[in-house]
Amino acid sequence: MNIFVSRDGQTFGPYPVDQARQFLESGQLLANDYALVEGQTEWKTLNEVLANADSPVSSPPIGEKAGNPSLDISQVTQTQQSVGHKSAKPKVKDSNRGKKVHKIKGAKQVQTVYVAQKKGIVSKIISTIMVFTFLFILAVGGIVGAYFAMPEKIGPMLKKFGLPVDEILSGAGNSLVSEKKVTTQEPRNTDEIKLDDASGQAIVNSGIHISDVDEGKGIRVVSSVDPENAMEDQDLAVLLPIAFDVVSLDLTNSKITDQGISSIVKLSNLKKLILEGSSGITANGIKNLKDLSRLEYLNLIHIKLDDSLIDVLIEMESLRQVYIFQTELSEEAISRFKTARPKVFVNAG
Repeated sequence: MNIFVSRDGQTFGPYPVDQARQFLESGQLLANDYALVEGQTEWKTLNEVLANADSPVSSPPIGEKAGNPSLDISQVTQTQQSVGHKSAKPKVKDSNRGKKVHKIKGAKQVQTVYVAQKKGIVSKIISTIMVFTFLFILAVGGIVGAYFAMPEKIGPMLKKFGLPVDEILSGAGNSLVSEKKVTTQEPRNTDEIKLDDASGQAIVNSGIHISDVDEGKGIRVVSSVDPENAMEDQDLAVLLPIAFDVVSLDLTNSKITDQGISSIVKLSNLKKLILEGSSGITANGIKNLKDLSRLEYLNLIHIKLDDSLIDVLIEMESLRQVYIFQTELSEEAISRFKTARPKVFVNAG
């Protein structure tokens, strides 16, 4: 007598009764597994089928040692398709539901195979592009992060590969490394500054006057009083070699415009700025001065401004003196500034 065994929708066997008993004793089969005697149609628990079996113990197959049963895949002659559909299984209460199910080693099981649809050539190309794009962004992000963390070491390495990062970021106005280098250097007096011939001659030709400040370190730069020689936007470039040394800048009646403000904000140690009478400057240009974190004195006399500038002046925490008369700022805006910054001396005329 041979027995089929069913568990979790899969059918195994047929097995001789003796072999089924040995699998039951070894734990490979469970007493509450469903079982069907070959030739019959009624499913019962394996324990019931073995209890009713009265056939003599069959001898093990030739070549198989007694007492050491093993499942030979050549013995599996029928599957769930040939047996499981002959009759519906009875509803038997499963007292072991929820318990861990052990696989039957060596038994060939009926399995459902899912075949994945192959991707088309277009899908493969798109997937490959997306992967390489992600990896590229990840690599660029890592390089940029390392550059900002260690600019002195990473910058020269990138230049060797033809990537002048300093120049690129500087051109975009976002060279954090350059700003860091500038702000960490203290200003010097005139006798401590050494310039190359070209830079020195450019300052002489510009007509500006340079001298030491009255107190502390740093230099004072004053634009020419001659209207014809008044500083223009392009003239501010001559100050870049001594950018961190300029502490005071007097541009009274100059021809500077909003474009020139971008050069002024590079003077990171600037404490005093006089723009009186520089009519080419507007409120939009003045707003960029908020980047001068050390600016204490600001003269905006005779510059046409609007009330939106007050919010920027309030945010400039380093300010101590502000001259804003004849600027067309409303009394309400000036009053709001005085209220927000009571410790700042405000001369509104």
